[in-house]
Amino acid sequence: MADVFVNRRAVGALTREDPANRFVYAEGVPEELAVSLLMPVDRAPYLAERASVLHPVFDQSLPEGALREALHHLFAKALPVFDDLALLEIVGRSLIGRLRLGRSPEDLDQVPPQNLRELLASRGTDGLFAELLRRYAQYSGVAGVQPKLLIRDDGSLGTSRFSPLPGRERVTAQGTTHIVKSFDAGKYPGLAANEYFCLQAAKSAGLPVPPVEIATGGHLLIVERFDLKADGTYLAFEDGCALDGRLSREKYEGSYEQLAATLASSLRGPEGTTAELARFFRSLVLSVAVRNGDAHRKNFGVVYDDPTGTVSLAPAFDIVTTSVYLPDDCLALTLDGSKRWPDAKRLVRFGRQRCQLTEAAAKAIVAEVLDGVARIARDLGTLSDLDPQAKDTSVRMQQAWSAGIDSLK
Repeated sequence: MADVFVNRRAVGALTREDPANRFVYAEGVPEELAVSLLMPVDRAPYLAERASVLHPVFDQSLPEGALREALHHLFAKALPVFDDLALLEIVGRSLIGRLRLGRSPEDLDQVPPQNLRELLASRGTDGLFAELLRRYAQYSGVAGVQPKLLIRDDGSLGTSRFSPLPGRERVTAQGTTHIVKSFDAGKYPGLAANEYFCLQAAKSAGLPVPPVEIATGGHLLIVERFDLKADGTYLAFEDGCALDGRLSREKYEGSYEQLAATLASSLRGPEGTTAELARFFRSLVLSVAVRNGDAHRKNFGVVYDDPTGTVSLAPAFDIVTTSVYLPDDCLALTLDGSKRWPDAKRLVRFGRQRCQLTEAAAKAIVAEVLDGVARIARDLGTLSDLDPQAKDTSVRMQQAWSAGIDSLK
């Protein structure tokens, strides 16, 4: 059995049972501390789909790829069962969003600090990320195939005024504060610099983007957690799979039309649902322009403080020009029944039919995104300054962005 917390407040228990894993709320939990938009506070138990899987809101945080393999190597021998629930219990003290698992509130904040400024200044060695993995794997409840960790900065990067909700200033927290990403330079040369420029393009195109820095030599990317609040607690986060009651393995299934409908039923921004859907549309246009073929369900999500109040689209994250490595890449989900890169006409129709936009508003967003991407495209020649081994990546990104921009004019 695992005790579940919303930040430091105990709200219920998650248990391994047959025929299905079970979550039960504790008595007296207020509705604003619900674990998910799909799981409001109720005395009746919530059962997972079957015994071998978790509820979608817990499944969304399960480590994947290299991180999952590292955790299996570190802990599998010591555990009678190494399944999804066991994995979640290992990393549960530190998950993306406000849900946490632990034995007590005091157990949740035992994350060792790291000087991230020193990491940014490092040139990188084969053993650097391996050492970080050994120290922080057990605090890294974060999905994604590429190697990534949740790490607590010791204050070296200072404070930030970034937040998806206005009027908050970042302070030093006892939990994790940043996502540190590493990359396989053999398979994906220049991937850190690739993502760094894509996030700059997103910001230039009018999307909120958390602060991001790249290490000297291009071996690490460090991104500030967009869900961290000024008091050291976290906003709730649910991705596009969890919002639709899907497991992470289904992230490439379905269409952007379905994803838009899922978001429309969840978003309640201070400026209205249409403003939030406009940001989703802007993000999709950006992915087409920079040829990001990995804009799947899990790369969109929502954040909120109270499930009965404002629910906003999460800031942009995990954006890469995938066609650099997969020349024949396409959309992650279908749009208008196809995964082919859409032209402006198809996108504008999607914005009008699925995102509550007028044709004029959709066209204006497309134009603004193209202008924003073009501004950053001028600097792509300097990508190899960030990663000297990525000259070919720089050329391929320039070609991909040029094709993306031309296709939407």
